[in-house]
Amino acid sequence: MYNAGMNTDSVSPKQGFEGDQKNLVHFLVPYEQKFLQALLPWVPARVSTVHLTLMTIIWSAGIVTAGHLADGNIRWLWLFSACIFFQYVTDMLDGAVGRSRNTGLIKWGFYMDHFLDYVFLSAIVVGYSFLLPSSHLPLVLLCLVFSAGFMVHVFLDFAITNDFKISCNQFGVSEIRWVLIIFNTLLVFVGKGLLVRIFPFFVAAAFAALCGMVYKSQKVYRHMDATKQGSQELDV
Repeated sequence: MYNAGMNTDSVSPKQGFEGDQKNLVHFLVPYEQKFLQALLPWVPARVSTVHLTLMTIIWSAGIVTAGHLADGNIRWLWLFSACIFFQYVTDMLDGAVGRSRNTGLIKWGFYMDHFLDYVFLSAIVVGYSFLLPSSHLPLVLLCLVFSAGFMVHVFLDFAITNDFKISCNQFGVSEIRWVLIIFNTLLVFVGKGLLVRIFPFFVAAAFAALCGMVYKSQKVYRHMDATKQGSQELDV
């Protein structure tokens, strides 16, 4: 989920590239900072921010593999969850390592980190698709489209405001990862039938949330344009 409910008074494009300055306002931020402070000294000197960023490829491949194997044995979802957790850790560490060593590749990191976020998102959708009947394939495709739509919104909003917002109402990608881990644990004990039953409702909820986000955001941007032009166009 990503933040679309910005205040129009605070939306004013900044100078310079701010892609490395995420607007971290989600619930887990203080706990993540403590975790990073404890973990950072243990990262070997030979492990760079580049290595940590590219490890998302490994975690993505692990998720797809685990999802495929879980169709035969649901306990493979433990590996699925482990890959989500380790990607969570390396995703936090890549920027922290770059900042602490003053070796961060800001533009490369922005591009590769977020392109691989899309790869990781796709891997999660594909991983779950193995647990669904073939009749759900259209819903799987819609799930990928709607999920990617949230990412498209974030980058379009960043291009307009130069304010990189990745959360909504204290709920961000970190919280989503933990929800998935908890959900996988539940599936291990109750079976994949739960996923089959709720998946259509999840896709419908994602579509509704995306529509709501786009509607609110376009009103904000239209207000910005009208204010700049000195006009008073009515909100759509």
